[in-house]
Amino acid sequence: MLYFLSVLVGIGFSFASVEFQVSTPETPVTAVYGQYTVLTCSFPVNAEIGLDKLVINWQRLSTEEVVYSYYYGKGQLSRQSPRYSGRTSLFPEDITNGNASLRLDSVKLEDAGQYLCYVSSLKASGQGIVSLTFAAYYEEPNLFIRLTPSSMVFTFESRGYPAANVSWYNNERENISSQSETLYQQDSNGLYLLQSILRVSNANQSSGYMFNLRNEVLHQSVSRTFDLSIEEKVDDVPTRDKWMLALALIILEFGIILILAKAVWRKEGSQQRTEL
Repeated sequence: MLYFLSVLVGIGFSFASVEFQVSTPETPVTAVYGQYTVLTCSFPVNAEIGLDKLVINWQRLSTEEVVYSYYYGKGQLSRQSPRYSGRTSLFPEDITNGNASLRLDSVKLEDAGQYLCYVSSLKASGQGIVSLTFAAYYEEPNLFIRLTPSSMVFTFESRGYPAANVSWYNNERENISSQSETLYQQDSNGLYLLQSILRVSNANQSSGYMFNLRNEVLHQSVSRTFDLSIEEKVDDVPTRDKWMLALALIILEFGIILILAKAVWRKEGSQQRTEL
């Protein structure tokens, strides 16, 4: 804040006691990984306050990093934090209408936190705080199948943020999540690589299974089903050969589901970007 105060002194501002309320959202703004978000900030515009020598400063509340600074009628980015370089902008055509909102592009996990919007005119000043949270849609889950001498291991993998709620169900829609194991590991971008593992050890039982993943922050829910079918007439076949037969059936069925799911996934993603 010291930097911004020195800027104001250098410009020669003298403030009067004019009512000046800077408005920001009361609830946190959720930004999506790789997309852009807008941190909303507005201020009153009237003849008493005036717009001469207007200053708009955005900075991180915790570190006081300069995110974007505007005065003398243009952006002043010489002291902008490097991690925001090329990713921030105001809406210059709308500033005269009281819009001091900041656009932040290519959102990352490290962008989450609180931001201070500071606005001042020749006669008054005010500030507001915007809280930014981060989330990432989980990718289309991939299914991996591994055979052992006595069982078949199913693993779904996906990537997103935050840690998702995962559950497994059998053909009777009974929750069998206790029989599974779900692991999380963060990558270099801070996203969670999710691995959810279910081991099936009864080769003589035909069953259906459903995997469900839910990202509560983005209200995203993904469900995938598949059938494990071992016919009675092949009971005299060695166990491993039974698993190979079941594997072939699962791959064929899930391959068809995956093709359809990815088509829907791309369509939904396109609609989401269009809505933004």
